[in-house]
Amino acid sequence: MGASFDLNALSGINAASTGLGVISNNLANAQSVGFKGSRAEFADMFSGAQNSAGNGARVAAITQDFSQGTINGTGRELDMAIDGEGFFVLEDRTGKYDNVYTRNGSFKLDKEGYLTTQEGNRVQGYLLDQNQSTDTNPVFSTGLSSIDLDELNKQPKATSEMVYDINLDGEETHNVDPAGTNTGLAADDDSVGSTLNLQSLIAPESNGEYQGSNDYFYPMTIHDSLGGEHTLNVNFFKRDVVPDTASSIDSDGVPVATSGNPAVKYTSWLVQYNITGADAQGNTVYTGHVADPTTGGALLDGGGNKAAGQLYEIRFDTNGNYLGAYQPVDYQAGGGDLAAVAGTPDSYVDPLTGTVVTAPSETGWTRVSGNPTLNFIVDNPMTGATDPLGGAVPGTTPAQFQIDLDLTSMTQFAGSYNQRGTTQNGYAIGDLVGLTTGLDGVIEARYSNGRSVPVAQLAIANFSDKNAMEKLGGQTYAESFSSGPVQLGRPQSNGMGSINAGSLEYSNVDVAAELVNMIQTQRTYQASAQVISTSQTLTQTILNL
Repeated sequence: MGASFDLNALSGINAASTGLGVISNNLANAQSVGFKGSRAEFADMFSGAQNSAGNGARVAAITQDFSQGTINGTGRELDMAIDGEGFFVLEDRTGKYDNVYTRNGSFKLDKEGYLTTQEGNRVQGYLLDQNQSTDTNPVFSTGLSSIDLDELNKQPKATSEMVYDINLDGEETHNVDPAGTNTGLAADDDSVGSTLNLQSLIAPESNGEYQGSNDYFYPMTIHDSLGGEHTLNVNFFKRDVVPDTASSIDSDGVPVATSGNPAVKYTSWLVQYNITGADAQGNTVYTGHVADPTTGGALLDGGGNKAAGQLYEIRFDTNGNYLGAYQPVDYQAGGGDLAAVAGTPDSYVDPLTGTVVTAPSETGWTRVSGNPTLNFIVDNPMTGATDPLGGAVPGTTPAQFQIDLDLTSMTQFAGSYNQRGTTQNGYAIGDLVGLTTGLDGVIEARYSNGRSVPVAQLAIANFSDKNAMEKLGGQTYAESFSSGPVQLGRPQSNGMGSINAGSLEYSNVDVAAELVNMIQTQRTYQASAQVISTSQTLTQTILNL
């Protein structure tokens, strides 16, 4: 009987000792980032008949409490906390596991620019898909990769896309050259769209610049293939309002002109693009010349002079909405769909032959299919290098480099000019200077070249049985057979938590509750020890009989 008492009491002491070990571990990690408290779950040991006194107690399991810990702000941009379900996904440096998982979001950048834990395990996420992404719509890959925040800007990128969102003043008057240099050639000679003025807009270096003023001017920095900066100047000129004399519509739904007259009422604007830079003396010079679509060299006008200005006509309907862009016929190899052109409000000069086409006419301009493009070869006067501008067009011989212009957001409403937003996708080489992480886990990097772009989205993992994960220490876990396969997702989707940047999730240990548990467990320990002492006293009494 005494031996039974001793064994039962000893099992109680052992169980209480384990319980105290769990409590002490919780208290020791009360300030550990991402730590989840545990508890010892006791069970009785019983065998034999129901009237048996039992065989003592045991620790059936030590389970972790994965409830949310306290999230405190730190102000450090590389600190991140998960608010809700999930774990950060880390690459395992030891190679023993495919990935390991943690709630500790105290991250840093290593010497190679990778986002890592303090121990050096690289944080995993979904990288930006540069082939599918645009400036306004980032698209991330679906496969996990280590997040490299420095890679995107180790190489410069030439400007290949531009988006214009500008309102032109619909009440602007007809633009004319006040110097009257073309007087005597035609009734509207001094219009910005007349012969000599168009020559000046196309080849200002050889014909002299347009003597009138632009109606709206917007310069913007763009980049060549070496990351060199150039200024793209955009000059808008209000040309005229063309009356409606349409009589029919073709099979494509395009109004057809009659007897050389325009098909629909519209407002015509001329847009001249030119590229300038500074020479060694600091003087502003034209550093870009329009590329010839057939030779790949600089486009020459009728006098053999380089065309420094690329010209488009853009049209707006009577509601002020963008209708489309038109270009001089010789800017497009092989001409264009002349049936889709509605005519011009004044005379036009062919930039290559110098032939004057009087207005109204359909033969001077051709409608652009899709977005218009800029085709420039850029000279860098500081280095002597000649660099292509924009992205190469596949399958062209010689290779053509161009910038795609998205003008679909342009409007012409009365009242004022309004620059709602113009963007370009080129950049020079730059260094990482800061990060911003959203609730959805998208990491936006800020670089010294002025870029601020989303580079990756954090991955979040979860498991069916978190308590069955293999504990690795340092608040990290690994997948096990009993935990079930890893469930990968993105923050704020499919039940996953959100990311709080500049914060850390601290231990979820309740110190006061642990101290109460410690007192209760200590009493259990003492009571079991007292049982052993009592059993020994009884045994000694029997021996003394």
